[in-house]
Amino acid sequence: MLGPVEYRKALEAARDEWHSKNHPFFKTWAAGELSNAAMRAYCQQHFNFVSNASRYSGIMYGLCDWHDARELLLENLNEEEDPDERHVDLLSRFGMALGMTFEEGRSAPDLPTTAALKDFIINTLMMKSVLEGIATLTIGLESQVPELYAPLIDPLRNVYGFSDTDIEFFTLHVVADVEHGDAGFEIITNHSVDERDQRMVIEQVRLAAMKRWFYMDGLWLQYVEGRQWYPEAGAQAAA
Repeated sequence: MLGPVEYRKALEAARDEWHSKNHPFFKTWAAGELSNAAMRAYCQQHFNFVSNASRYSGIMYGLCDWHDARELLLENLNEEEDPDERHVDLLSRFGMALGMTFEEGRSAPDLPTTAALKDFIINTLMMKSVLEGIATLTIGLESQVPELYAPLIDPLRNVYGFSDTDIEFFTLHVVADVEHGDAGFEIITNHSVDERDQRMVIEQVRLAAMKRWFYMDGLWLQYVEGRQWYPEAGAQAAA
């Protein structure tokens, strides 16, 4: 059985095999070369994803008996649904800064890859172990976010010209999800009781990161390469 330090390194390595910070969509964005239409599409698809975040935390909260995990899940729930700073409202604010109406930012159909990520999460939470569910949410997905968004802050301000208010969704998550990710690693380490648990969780983290990468593939193919592989998305994010 791996010790705590080695276990965390193994979890990070599994996540990093498919870390979306290396996806061409985020690389292009960080270089200040992503189009307005592609940013709109990200905003729309990400709304479809993150609008379910409190639901995911709520499911796990109901299934989990561990005090430390329930505390983190409740914190996530409260942050997502804070009436003064709901995360989906911050994302909608960015969408409106891109030129979309409030409704346009919240009414796009799922790309198949977005639907697949959402289905994967629900299936994991409902059909796999609590350990795998928490690892999926906190390590496979949430712990990626600071490294996804930190490189975007400067170009969002200085290339695209957005205000700090416009991009609060991104700056908030750079800070908050470092803490959440670290807490997730600690919870998973504390509750993985044997080598089998560790192997199972490492593979689940790898799978979750892979699913997020595929989610980004859908955006890249449709809105950057312009393949129109999913015509139903049509002009939803057109400039």
